[in-house]
Amino acid sequence: MAVAGIAWKVSHDAEIEAQVAAAEAAASAAAQREADRIAAEKAEEERRAEAERSMRRVSVTQIEASIKQMAEKHANSSIIDGPILSVSCSPVGGGSIDDLTEMTTIFECFAATKDNGDGTMSGYKYHATMNWSTGSFTYGFGAP
Repeated sequence: MAVAGIAWKVSHDAEIEAQVAAAEAAASAAAQREADRIAAEKAEEERRAEAERSMRRVSVTQIEASIKQMAEKHANSSIIDGPILSVSCSPVGGGSIDDLTEMTTIFECFAATKDNGDGTMSGYKYHATMNWSTGSFTYGFGAP
């Protein structure tokens, strides 16, 4: 009888160990699936954020092109001296095109009209305000 009890105990313990191992494997697989899901969501979120940042960089190029057209009209009308060599715009007031929480960004733009020959340019200030929610912008002559 003692031998049968020992055999049953060994068999029972082996069955419990197998059940525990199966449960641990299932939990590990579930945890891995959850980690994979979270990683995929994070990668998709970063892909969307980078696409938004890329769109914002393109929008700044469009702002600069619009300001260049305005500055060229101003030069042709003798409001400012020309020719317009280049236009560059930068966010002001701590603004950033990379901060996707910002719904608007104010830009100070510089329309270069003269290369000073020493690595600097002379020209005129313009400004623009971009509404990232609507994708529209306004711009004008002078500092923001």
